[in-house]
Amino acid sequence: MKQFEFEQRYESFWQNFSAEIDAAEKNRTIDNARHFTQRYRQLCRQTMQAENRAYSPSLVEELNRLTARAHQVLYRYQAPVLPKLVQWLKSDLPRQVRAEKTVVIWSHILFYVPFIVFFVLCAIFPHWANDLPGVDMVEMQEMYQDRANRMMNNENRPLDTSFMMFGHYILNNISIGFQSVGGGFLFGLGTIYILVLNGYMIGAIEGAMLHSDPAVATAFYSFVEAGHGGFEFTGIVLAGAAGLRIGLALLAPQGYSRLDALKIQGKKAGQLIIAAFFFLFIAAIFEAFWSSNTLLPPYFKIGVGFALWIAVYVYLLFGGRQK
Repeated sequence: MKQFEFEQRYESFWQNFSAEIDAAEKNRTIDNARHFTQRYRQLCRQTMQAENRAYSPSLVEELNRLTARAHQVLYRYQAPVLPKLVQWLKSDLPRQVRAEKTVVIWSHILFYVPFIVFFVLCAIFPHWANDLPGVDMVEMQEMYQDRANRMMNNENRPLDTSFMMFGHYILNNISIGFQSVGGGFLFGLGTIYILVLNGYMIGAIEGAMLHSDPAVATAFYSFVEAGHGGFEFTGIVLAGAAGLRIGLALLAPQGYSRLDALKIQGKKAGQLIIAAFFFLFIAAIFEAFWSSNTLLPPYFKIGVGFALWIAVYVYLLFGGRQK
């Protein structure tokens, strides 16, 4: 194609697109990002064609200048926060978790195997829980006796107390998450310790509480299994997976220096950390305002809790699989 024919074919396109770029530069936003991106790609192809066909330097320079302006507008443009957040929750988060399925599965094993083993052992031999380090059954009995009393008297704790406890739960959950991630820098050993420790402690307490006074046991399970458990345990496991990913980078750098391996694997771990803290944040909301509610029927809360637990794993397994 001769230059004259080329200019005749695309001149109106260049003029219209230049006007779009002018508007975007003036308003500092793009009205239709997808349409703008498509036109930008067309312009890039036309610029390459002009260069390959050795058209006049003035035309090539003009097209390059227009392409550079479009590039500046496009990559300066930031999509609104809310649609990006919705996209992340809808598709990106579960995809990122599934992409790291090896460390996620191992993190589940390290947490849930001790949980199940000590749940069964302490359900059969409840007195064993008193001898386990980190498990204080006397304190647990006293804590949930108070909750059982409020349930019998139809008393709910004040709203300001719930807000205060929300802050406490946030700090507690985030601290466990940071410990799990930070343990990865000890070649993963710290992460393994945190996962196993939390698994066996929680499992032992839940197993031993089966033998408590029925009112206390109801108060306990209607709190722990009411809704936040699925989010909290998943958050702990994902934080553990991030720690394992960091530990693997140090143990098996795959030909890189350990510093470079940390930089590469740290990006993957970072995605798991964000997902973990999201679940831990949701867990704190449920723990403060839903699980602690003593006016709702206990078995209703437990049923909702199990439904949410299933929903979390359905979301992680199937979310974002659509095209």
